[in-house]
This record gives sequence, structure tokens and C-alpha cells, in this order.
Amino acid sequence: FFLAISAAILLFFFLNHFTAVKEIVDRINFILRPIYYGLILSFLLLPIHRYIGIVQRKIVSEKSQQKQWVRSGMNASAIGLSLVFAGFVVYVILAMLLPQLYLSVVGLVVALPGYGVEIQAWLTVFLEKNPDIQSIVIQYYDSFAQSTSSWLQTDLIPNLESINGTLSWVKEAILPNLTGVVSNVYEVFIALILLIKDVFIAIVVSVYLLARKDIFAAQTKKIAYSMFSIRVADFLVEEVRGAYRILSGFINGKLLDSLIIGIITLVACNIFNFPYAILVATIIGITNIVPFFGPFIGAFPCAILILLVSPIQCLYFLVFILALQQFDGNILGPKILGESTGLASFWVLFSILLFGGLFGFTGMVLGVPVFAMLYSMISRLVRFGLGKRGLPLETEEYLGATEKMADRWSNK
Repeated sequence: FFLAISAAILLFFFLNHFTAVKEIVDRINFILRPIYYGLILSFLLLPIHRYIGIVQRKIVSEKSQQKQWVRSGMNASAIGLSLVFAGFVVYVILAMLLPQLYLSVVGLVVALPGYGVEIQAWLTVFLEKNPDIQSIVIQYYDSFAQSTSSWLQTDLIPNLESINGTLSWVKEAILPNLTGVVSNVYEVFIALILLIKDVFIAIVVSVYLLARKDIFAAQTKKIAYSMFSIRVADFLVEEVRGAYRILSGFINGKLLDSLIIGIITLVACNIFNFPYAILVATIIGITNIVPFFGPFIGAFPCAILILLVSPIQCLYFLVFILALQQFDGNILGPKILGESTGLASFWVLFSILLFGGLFGFTGMVLGVPVFAMLYSMISRLVRFGLGKRGLPLETEEYLGATEKMADRWSNK
């Protein structure tokens, strides 16, 4: 009873001070941001760390492994090799992508004026062949021209007619905008410095987490067994292990899947002579991390880029993306991910929309495995409750109009 009253009071306080609580939570999240980065980095490095540890245990004799300094040295070397491997992978990817991305972006910027002339010529021909559309466009053009002419006559030209007016106009209209530009550049520079600091702290945090992961796991289980009954604690420990298997299997598998999709896109772009092959493959590979919607999110900006060069190639590209999405969704993805989530398509879509709406791009990426963990926990609780009552566990037993379970199972 006391706990129920306390929970009600806390809920009432939370609802009445939601804005203040949210600000506090956002502040705490900002402060702990390097810790979150470190958790993510250590999570990604954990499979590599474990694999190196397995190789070390095969090389070092069992007698030597019993010594504390040998185990500590093996763990430290495994952490160091994991970081070196991760750094090497990042270096190789950046060395391959950055020069090509730079050339693609520079080529796009250089070609934009030509694209503008081509689009203008195409629009001229199109409007000449469609007079109805031309009349509508001309109305909007006339309205825009009148607004521009009015601004020139009433604002710009009078302010430039005298020195005092020009100085006043520059002071009131131009300088505030320049101040905003300088402020934005300063904010970007500060954000870059903070990012470098956060990455450095994240690496240090990941080293600590990998070095003491067994201790942290043991302490967590110790707390669980001290607070709950043995049966409940066993259930919680098993659920945490299952959640880790789901999350690690999904994230690692999705990263591998996205890498393969990016490589396939790069090869196809070179075969079909699509423009900006490296840039398109990078966008498709990165956005493919998002389940379900990823290929379409990446295909839209890539299709716009290709459309500026060749409309027919844009059409071919869209057909290729559709085929690639079918291949990834029905063959490659299931082959790599397997049953890592165990979610039906509806729940995948539901989790992406829900977590994506709440947490943005991060929610779209992590929404599926997080919801899969919750779904698995609820399923285990449901099976436990049904088994405790002696009721069937199969969903098929509950399809359609069923009789009362008490009458049905009392006859068996």
C-alpha cells in the first residue's frame, strides 16, 4: 500500500513538472554523452575482444592462465588489439571513401550550373508544349516578379541612394546576418572540439568497460539476487542474456548487411555507369542500417542526383534499388540476421515508427532490437503464466471462437 501511494505521488509530481524534469534529463544525457559513446564502442568491440581472447587461450597453456598477471596481460592485449583493429577498419574505410566522396561532391558542385541551364531549356520546351500549365506558371512568376520589384523600389534602392541610408541599411540588415553566420561557424567549431573530446573519453570508457566487464556483470547479478527471490533473479539474468543476444546479433548483422549492400551498389553503379558511384553507394549503405525504410530513405537523394545527369538512368537506378531491396529483405537480410529479432513484419514497422518518432534516426536503428527484447520478455512472462495455470502455450489454441477455458480443460 505504501509503495502504491508513493508511486502515485511521484507520478503526480512528474506530470506537473514535466518540462523541468525533461530539462534535467536532457542535461544529464548531455553530460553523460561520452559514457553512452563508450558503451556503444565497447559493445561493438566486445565480439572482437572475445574472439582474440579465445585465440589467446588456445595459445597460452592452462597452467600459465591460472596466474593473475598472465590473465591480466591477456585481457590488456586483447583490448589493445581490438582498438587497433577498429582503428584500422575506420582508416581503411575513410581512405577509400573520402577521396572519392570529395571528387564526387566537387564534380557535383562544378556541374550544377550546367544542370541549371539544361533544366531551364527542358522547362521551356515543356511549357511550350503545355500552354495550360504555362499559364499557371506565368501567374506565379508574375506575382514573384512584382514582389521582387516592390522590394527593390521600396527597400533596397532608397537605402542605397544616400551614404547615411546605405550605412544604416548595412547596420540594420546586413551586419545582423553576418553576425549570425560568424556565430554559426563558431558553434560548428565548438561542436567539433566537443566531439573530439567525447570520442577520446569514449575510448577511455570502452577500455575500462572491456577490462572490467566480468566484474560489472557479477556485481549486477549480485544486486539482482539480493533484491529478488532466486527464481525471479534467475528470470531477470536469463532475460538480460537473451536481450544481449538479440541486440548484438541484430546490430552486428545489420552492419555486415549494410556493408554488403553498399559494395553491391558500388559494383552495380560502375557496371551501369551511374554517376557519383562512390557517393551513391555510401548513402545507400549507411541508410540501409535503418530497417524497412532504409533503402528508400537513401534512394531518394541519390535518385535526385542521378536525375540531374540523366532521367533515363534515374529510372534504371530506381528499378535497381527496388530489386536490391527485395534481395536484401528476402534473401540477404534473413541469411545474415536469421531469427535475431523474432518479430513479425507488423511489429518491425510498429517499432520503427514508434521509436523513430520518439528518438529520431537513433530510434529507427535501435527500435527493432529494443522492441524485440521487450517482446521476448513479455512472451516469456505470458508462457510462464499460462504454464503455471496449466493452459496451452500454442497461439493456435486461442484462434476463433473458443469455449470457456475452465470447461475446456476440465474435460481433458
